[in-house]
Amino acid sequence: MWRRSVVFGVLLVGVALLGVAEPKYGGTLKVALASEPGTLDMQLTTGVAASIPARHIFEGLFAFDENYTPKPMLLEDWELSADGKTVTFYLRKGVLFHNGKELKAEDVVASLERWGKYGLTSKALWSHVVELKAVDDYTVVMVLDQPFAPLETYLANIYGGPRIYPKEVAEAAGSEPISPENYIGTGPYKFAEWKAGDYIKLVRFEGYSAREDAASGYAGKRVAYFDELLFYFVPEDNARLVGIQAGTYDYAVNIPNDLYPNVEGDPNIVPIIVDHPPIYPMALCNTISGLTADVKIRQAILAALDMEPIMLAGYGDPTFWKLNGSYFAPGIRWYTTAGTEAYNQANPERAKELLKEAGYNGEPLRIIVAGDMTAQYNQALVVADQLKKAGFNVDLQVYDKATFFARRNDRKNPQWELAFSYYYTIPDPSLVLMLSPTYAGWWDTPQKRILVEVLNQITDFKVRYKVWEAIMELWYIEVPAIKFGDAFQLHLKRASLKGYGTEYINMGAAPYFWNSWKE
Repeated sequence: MWRRSVVFGVLLVGVALLGVAEPKYGGTLKVALASEPGTLDMQLTTGVAASIPARHIFEGLFAFDENYTPKPMLLEDWELSADGKTVTFYLRKGVLFHNGKELKAEDVVASLERWGKYGLTSKALWSHVVELKAVDDYTVVMVLDQPFAPLETYLANIYGGPRIYPKEVAEAAGSEPISPENYIGTGPYKFAEWKAGDYIKLVRFEGYSAREDAASGYAGKRVAYFDELLFYFVPEDNARLVGIQAGTYDYAVNIPNDLYPNVEGDPNIVPIIVDHPPIYPMALCNTISGLTADVKIRQAILAALDMEPIMLAGYGDPTFWKLNGSYFAPGIRWYTTAGTEAYNQANPERAKELLKEAGYNGEPLRIIVAGDMTAQYNQALVVADQLKKAGFNVDLQVYDKATFFARRNDRKNPQWELAFSYYYTIPDPSLVLMLSPTYAGWWDTPQKRILVEVLNQITDFKVRYKVWEAIMELWYIEVPAIKFGDAFQLHLKRASLKGYGTEYINMGAAPYFWNSWKE
């Protein structure tokens, strides 16, 4: 199983499944997010804060089940030709958008074409698409120039992935983020209001066409029991904690680990530690401009870092983190130690040697971080200190989250060398964001391109694993990003919040609230 939640305190896991608590309609769910998203247009953002409300509004052709296997969502069925180059998608009939329009093939074509041109995770697949057409109202054909092994995984991905919008919305938006009044999807909840600095409000979509297959992770049947979902922007950690203790919120994300003792023994609170899979705190390296366009500078940064105090600063008690240089955590089938001898060097002298070889003359090393991402901010402080001791002239720049992402994603004028963030486990290495040349950092060397191309063509797991090991070896040579370790997020929920998304299979640090209700 890809994701499991370790629940302390009140152990209510499986209660609904045993028939003790019956689902009921009505009421408002109040969720405390740690930050305000910049957009809910998931084709153009990989933000987790955005994905939580957005996944209730927008759907894709596929969705991941509890084991992170892609399952049809907006599809009735699909077929792959014997040569692996022609894909035929058969849409479910009677699926309505929130504006009352029925989902048709033309909407899928327009949405996929927009994603293919501008989406943050589309290039690996889209570079092989030679034709995309609507055969009739419910049939779409995609023709590839070669087989693409992780096709379903790409189409199920929500982070920068191909959500399906009405044709007129997708075509009008182009490369610009879709505006809130055009947040029109097919999901169980529809967009109602965005009050800047306060909340996003969703309401039940009475015309929702639910699947009949059993709920499993993000896949299967979705039922909107709540009348409304309110996602509040609560950047202050203590405010989220106090709010859920007081019953102001029903669910709160990203509670700092050192606040856990405040809820131990509280019968009204269920703490959830998401430890498998963990999140991956990292610093992206700008590989195309500035100091870090020089690979020796990137290698010097990596050589200087002592990961234990960095992880301690971000996540406190070691109960909530582990050192690990592999992109994937132990226990995940893609875990490998390849390349990780370069992880956690804690060698400032070696860093100084590399700086000398690079001809470094004390130019500012610009580090950007969001101040409202507490763990990343704390880690950035320690990294800045370690790099100063290794001889870098560090310029640490702190922004609000929206500004941080805007600056980080600006390829035309990138004004940073290191950008702090964290990443979630994904089901296939082809979806690792740093492998996309359009993702911030913009890693795009010839050897990487060849390896990714092979990874995406091969279907045999053993062969793909060897290719992934080669990519990890190259990762630690070219240093597109620096992983600090594995971290476990702490979420809190009220004991009165019941249902599939919050108690049985919680898909890690990005919860969902269809099939959930309150007692």
